[in-house]
Amino acid sequence: MLKYPSNITSQKGYLYLITLAYSLGTFASGILVPIYAFFVQEIGGGLLETSYAIALYSIILGIATMVVHQTTWSHKYPLVFLCVGWFLWLMSMAMYLIMRSTDMLYVSQIVNGIGDAMSEPIFDAEFSREASDDLAGGWALYQGATSIFSGVASMVGGVIATMWGFNALLYCVIAVGTTSFFLIVHYSLQKQRSLQRVAEKIQV
Repeated sequence: MLKYPSNITSQKGYLYLITLAYSLGTFASGILVPIYAFFVQEIGGGLLETSYAIALYSIILGIATMVVHQTTWSHKYPLVFLCVGWFLWLMSMAMYLIMRSTDMLYVSQIVNGIGDAMSEPIFDAEFSREASDDLAGGWALYQGATSIFSGVASMVGGVIATMWGFNALLYCVIAVGTTSFFLIVHYSLQKQRSLQRVAEKIQV
């Protein structure tokens, strides 16, 4: 796997692409926020199970983040880890469609935690690299976009669940999440090709 040459420059297109990918991921997750507790009740849980699920996700995320990124693989294949982590996150969202018990909820939280642990630190590194020409401006774009998408998602999620039910809401989550995943795969492929072209020029 190619390392980043020191003379590679950030490109606005890449910055906007990964910002959009992450914002759509935030939107997909945010759609669930207004009805999360109600959904847990639907599968036989309650307030305690909801708190257990949230706690499990956070603990798995913390442990897995520290473990995964101590390996040489995450440094050698960062874009692969980024895509695999995003895919695991998407699978954790898709599991809500077949979820019928709190045990399945806990499994989805574990998958979600591992996926985010694989992708989040690499995403942050990629984003900082793409925004290196204007780091504060880049992160302002990220914070602003994700906040807007999160706010709109909460409103949209409540409307969809009220008018069409949980299944319609979950299909919307998966559709938006899949779009986010394909955008991050597209970014990774384009970035890898760009790195290869730069490396070839340096060798010549």
